[in-house]
Amino acid sequence: MRTIVIGAGAIGLSAAYYLRKNGVEVTVVDPAPPGSKASSHNAGWIVPSMSAPVPAPGMMLQALRWMLRRDSPLYVTPTFSPQFVRFMALMLRNCTTARFEAGLHVLSDLSAETLQLFDDLAADGIRFETHADPLTMLFQEPQKLEAHAVELETVAERIPGFSWRALDRQDLAREMPLVSGGVAGGLQSFGDRSLDPASFTAGLAAACTRDGVEFRLGRPAALQQEPDSSVSVVVDGEVLHADRIVVAAGVWTNRVLAGIHEKVAVQAGKGYGYDLPLQPDGPTHPLYLAEAKVAITPLDTKVRISGTMGFGGIDERINSVRAGGILTSLPSYFTAWPDLSEKPQPWTGLRPMTPDGLPIIGPLRRRPHVLVATGHAMLGISLAPPTGRLIAEMATGHAPGRHRASLAADRF
Repeated sequence: MRTIVIGAGAIGLSAAYYLRKNGVEVTVVDPAPPGSKASSHNAGWIVPSMSAPVPAPGMMLQALRWMLRRDSPLYVTPTFSPQFVRFMALMLRNCTTARFEAGLHVLSDLSAETLQLFDDLAADGIRFETHADPLTMLFQEPQKLEAHAVELETVAERIPGFSWRALDRQDLAREMPLVSGGVAGGLQSFGDRSLDPASFTAGLAAACTRDGVEFRLGRPAALQQEPDSSVSVVVDGEVLHADRIVVAAGVWTNRVLAGIHEKVAVQAGKGYGYDLPLQPDGPTHPLYLAEAKVAITPLDTKVRISGTMGFGGIDERINSVRAGGILTSLPSYFTAWPDLSEKPQPWTGLRPMTPDGLPIIGPLRRRPHVLVATGHAMLGISLAPPTGRLIAEMATGHAPGRHRASLAADRF
């Protein structure tokens, strides 16, 4: 049995790894080096505690309020593309309490085993920088802290070994002196992790090579329909045939599917970030600035800060004002950190977003031998191993039925 995986990001590499472990002959195709796009340009969080869909009650209203701010953390660049308009309408429809809670349950279940799967990857010799420090969410608005505490209660019921505690101002002053007095409180979770995403994708690619996965890099792949209605993959003029095809191309998924006249409900969500030098008075464990929507990840050689979510099509250009909004949000949370006397250079990554905030994992209805794995939003690293394992189970006919309809490509 042969499977071609299109996409060498965290999701595609995970799919290739688990397929190979199931005895499948695997070829990975990507025009870029493994993990060079959003898979290495992200916060690097493995976060069962944040297994929540992006569409949430009040989310679109907040985006409209921020429309006039050039550095807002959430923004929509208006376009009259019918596909984009339909996507945003569907997302608005999903910004209800009932749909949010349903999505939270699905994502929590997907996340339930992710920590064990990362441990299994490490036990198999995959080397990557990882940290198990607690994650602290800082809130300036007490009502938002209370609302998220309710979410953590749901997560704690579904994630083995997960726990959390609330921190008031006195706790923060005692335990985190770098936090400013304008922060009302925090929520600290135990059971999440962080990693250097570039080291993870590099380690996963090396393990795939070790296990016999073939890589064809540097050339884009296109799908085409054969006269017998089967689907093949064309790479630099060469036609490749396989029993299964997995499209894990992130925001570029629809460009790959265009050759067979298929389409999934995915739009690009642009995120930005900076890598700052380590400082003696800087953070020592991951932080999330709730209102600013900024993630802070201390790593061995740097501190990564990332944030923003912009809807505006596939555009990898860097808007310095948008990126700079991450930096300008920091003084309201910290007393002195960071030292920005030397201005850092921003990077960007495009997250594949779906209207309901749940990933697309599964076969196309009209072409069941073509499987899609995309739409993980900001949980691509966190959900990479469970997604890869699920794709391998589907491709080999051993997939469980749980949540299959919630993740189906044609659910919209």
